[in-house]
Amino acid sequence: MESNPQNTSLKLDELNLQRNAANLPAEMREDFLWLGAFLRDACHRDIEVLATRARALGVQHDKTTWSRILRGKWGRDAEGNETSPVISQANFLKAVRLLRSDERVREMAGKVPFIETSITKQIFNFVDGKRAPERVNRFGVVVGQTGSQKTASYKEYCRRNNHGMCSWVEAPENGSMVEFISSLAVRYGSSPQEGYQRLRFKVFQAFNDTKTIIVDNVQRLYKEKNGHNQPVFDFLSRLQDERGGTIILSITPVFERTLLEGLAKGFFEQFEGRAGGRTNFLRLPDVPPEEDVLTIAKAFGLKDADKHLDFLVKISREPGRIRRLFEDLQQAKVRAEMGKRPLTLSLVKMVRDEDTEEGQ
Repeated sequence: MESNPQNTSLKLDELNLQRNAANLPAEMREDFLWLGAFLRDACHRDIEVLATRARALGVQHDKTTWSRILRGKWGRDAEGNETSPVISQANFLKAVRLLRSDERVREMAGKVPFIETSITKQIFNFVDGKRAPERVNRFGVVVGQTGSQKTASYKEYCRRNNHGMCSWVEAPENGSMVEFISSLAVRYGSSPQEGYQRLRFKVFQAFNDTKTIIVDNVQRLYKEKNGHNQPVFDFLSRLQDERGGTIILSITPVFERTLLEGLAKGFFEQFEGRAGGRTNFLRLPDVPPEEDVLTIAKAFGLKDADKHLDFLVKISREPGRIRRLFEDLQQAKVRAEMGKRPLTLSLVKMVRDEDTEEGQ
């Protein structure tokens, strides 16, 4: 298969996208960065795919136009001199926002919609606060039980705050430094096939004081046998020291206790110092608040949700917590839609293999 000539000069890694964005009006930069990441990640670097997706939304710009924009030539000629824009700023913003809206719909197709709760708002506000340019301690720590809606909140936060600006990374289950660096570099447009040192270098190049990294399940990265010498934590500390930016670490209460009570207490003191002290950790409730349980049930359309709050809260206290509540409500909703009937408590009990009473 022939390569697309329009793609040969496109450099879609985070550093080059940032360089090209710097030559654009401030109002266009965020959407330009999103567009570059969209072409790279969703369109597999194929301009034809991008143009086709845009045409389906009524945006008729051809491949050459998209290519010029993404090569940093929106208002510049081949020699880099300022010239008339290939399209107006207003048309560019309209086109990208249509693509963003369409991609959001596609991302959520078949998935449980994101539901804002008091927990997600706490997380959003905490990360916003740590990202503030004037903030002294831009390391943040979130402590929460498994099943407390942390991961869904992190992913949604990154979706809302632009490709490349906020990156969510799941810690590898084996605690591998190589896998962690590779995953992080891929978020910034690198190929996982590149060598470790090259990937590490690219992360340092791409990260800066405007960027945020959220590392989920950090406890997987901790190697007890290494004591104070923890390569991943040392890497993140150096990255933040040298490049600025915000780093959010998400851990479980069990891991926090492990550090406090074990031989790594000295390491943990350094760890918490970077976050401004343990009192500045965001600590999520051990169990989902009742208001969140009710919000979720109403979002699914459960009939008379207020009347069944005690039962719903009981579900949310089972292993899995919020995940279990989502699972039961989703299964019941599927049953309701198949039968073209309202979502009732009797259907929730049915999918849980519990006794039901008609009319609930």
